[in-house]
Amino acid sequence: MAVVGYGASINILFLDKASELAKNPNTTTLKRKVSDGAGGLVEVDEVMRVFVKPTASNGTPMAEAFKQAYNGVEKFISNHPDSFPPVVINITDGEPNDFNAATTEAKKLAQLKTSDGNVIVLNAHISNASAGKIELPSDNAGFNNNKFANFLFDISSVLPDPLAESAKNAGFNVQPNARGFIFNADAEALIKLLQFGSQGALR
Repeated sequence: MAVVGYGASINILFLDKASELAKNPNTTTLKRKVSDGAGGLVEVDEVMRVFVKPTASNGTPMAEAFKQAYNGVEKFISNHPDSFPPVVINITDGEPNDFNAATTEAKKLAQLKTSDGNVIVLNAHISNASAGKIELPSDNAGFNNNKFANFLFDISSVLPDPLAESAKNAGFNVQPNARGFIFNADAEALIKLLQFGSQGALR
């Protein structure tokens, strides 16, 4: 597992074993909607560990971040060629410094593969928008005039069957050829994306 942070600089956190995550004492409490067993939803508190403190600064060197992800994924695949393909989750609230370079690097990353399939690239766009959330679209009909949304849709992988099933179990409405992309993601949608994306990687 690795985390690549990008902004004024590129920072990378590597974990050799998932068990290292249990050593982190930092937590936060978030609200989550769950089924009440009678067809409705109730809001509950969910305690989650905090591994990365968000910081916003300067531009959005997304191409460089995808390059770093490529290097890490390529190394993982060389050591685990028959594993479920790595899942890369890109969380962003700003436009890339260079659309063309970011597109090239993201698609280069998605071309890496194990014997079980290509690397899966998921994208979550977060903003202060209170409406207009679009989850796992199959086409760009809902945002065809938005350059940034189209860019993220274009570099997002079509969900393979295991991830599509996990997304359904997480509460998403998954249509055929759905892509791993959420536009204007709120905290709940982002958490669900991280959950089903991580579950796919652990298969």
